[in-house]
Amino acid sequence: MKIAFTVQYDGSSYVGFQRQKSGPTPQAELERAFSTILRQPVRIYAAGRTDSGVHAAGQVIHMKIAGEIPSLHKLIYGANSLLPPDISVIHGSLVPDSFHARFSCLGREYFYRIINTPYRLALLERHSYWVRFPLNIEAMRIAARQLIGEHDFAAFTPAVYRKQGEKTIRRIDNIRILQRPPEVFVHYQGSGFLHNMIRIITGTLLEIGLGKRESTSMAKIRDKLDRLDSGITLPARGLTFLRAHYRDYATPVELLPYWQLLQPCSEDEV
Repeated sequence: MKIAFTVQYDGSSYVGFQRQKSGPTPQAELERAFSTILRQPVRIYAAGRTDSGVHAAGQVIHMKIAGEIPSLHKLIYGANSLLPPDISVIHGSLVPDSFHARFSCLGREYFYRIINTPYRLALLERHSYWVRFPLNIEAMRIAARQLIGEHDFAAFTPAVYRKQGEKTIRRIDNIRILQRPPEVFVHYQGSGFLHNMIRIITGTLLEIGLGKRESTSMAKIRDKLDRLDSGITLPARGLTFLRAHYRDYATPVELLPYWQLLQPCSEDEV
């Protein structure tokens, strides 16, 4: 039997989603909880391996188990009772044997959250990046549009990964920049993203929004394929995995936070 679940976690205390020897991870905590409830070893697979410090609002995982379960409700309730407070399972359903959280995924959505105020807001510190000076949102939108489509994004990932032979061609379906004072959300939709790709793109967009680069410079940066030409890598704390898309599994939208990102976009948001 194969089951898919949607999980949320605050990544502040974790060294990335995937199980590692260097520190705690959501994967290890989830496998421990489900193995205890089901009384059998459980291995889970995720839609995306978020980096250290990155959060998730709608990460999708799947597992294959032997035998029947009494009910999904009891399984989710039991797992949540064993998980730490910063990880929770919010939805689940049976899926076909062919389903795979990573390889069946049709697209992924992330967002980077920016707080744009003169003074720091302490309660939002763990889930956002603070920018004190005003941003030119329209210039950032002009720049973002230059990245839509399938391109080689080598300029937006650490050079070491390219040298190791990692393929750097990806497809970005849309980048929306939503201004909801004091927040600015940069919302990404695409097939998949390279290591640090969103954090570097957003860092470059911020430099454009602050007037340090021209709004027309993004395509040139993209085409030169050189990490030295792009902007800073922003901290992980502002990045959240929003949701993943499948044919055989869907997370109810009402269970996901940041509802404003899931509404149809208006002309001033693209």
